[in-house]
Amino acid sequence: MADDFKIAQPKQYQRLFLKDEIRPDGRALTGCREVKIHVNAVSSALGSAMVCYGNTRVIAGIKGRFAEPTINNPNSGYLIPNMILPMTCNTKYRPGYPDDAGVAMSNKLNTLITDITDLMELCVVPGKVVWSLNLDVVCINDDGNVLDAAVLALSAALNNTWLPATRVMEETGRVLVDPEGERSRLELKFIPIAVTLSVFDDKTLPDPSEDEENIQSGSVTCCIDDQSKIRAMWSSANLSDDVISAALVYVQKRASVLLSVLRKVSKTS
Repeated sequence: MADDFKIAQPKQYQRLFLKDEIRPDGRALTGCREVKIHVNAVSSALGSAMVCYGNTRVIAGIKGRFAEPTINNPNSGYLIPNMILPMTCNTKYRPGYPDDAGVAMSNKLNTLITDITDLMELCVVPGKVVWSLNLDVVCINDDGNVLDAAVLALSAALNNTWLPATRVMEETGRVLVDPEGERSRLELKFIPIAVTLSVFDDKTLPDPSEDEENIQSGSVTCCIDDQSKIRAMWSSANLSDDVISAALVYVQKRASVLLSVLRKVSKTS
């Protein structure tokens, strides 16, 4: 009976819980789902991480290849983020590649990682060969708040990325990976964290589930780094200044929790 009511009147169903200061999944109004991070989840990647926000699961993998630099930046490499939202993670996504929602998330990830590392550190042979790092983020299961999980997975993967040693063949000038050489860690200037709050009636609910996203009147995502600098903010509706201010206060606290989890798994990897 409760399931029928939830399907027929999802907003009224939500309100029945919120009036008692609780959410339908049992969380408090400001409660978040359990977050788990597993680094080095893909053995063939230069760096990888799987992140779970409750039932939402995302995996990020860093793959590298040699590429020619641009004329304007002859000693700078590339970081190319790609968010993949297959229909197998949630039937709301259209089959085919790439999905519109995936493109939008890829653009947001690109905004966050533009200055995350010195691209000149990716130079192999000045003016000729650089590293091009493909940052693939794949959603395995979407039960809401995929963007936050994607940012955390990408941050964890980049924070645990090691570049192989290289050598240049004297005869041909060809660049090869040297499996016996010493790897170098990708140095990051900052670590971005995303925190999303869903707006429903007069409530702001962090870490929204898919059910909450489906009935929200708006949402705000704030991206902050480990130096407490705001890197980006996105809003899906015209939200009041009070909502934005409250979100910023909450984001500071939540980001510190997520950063501590990330640092803990990075130390043990």
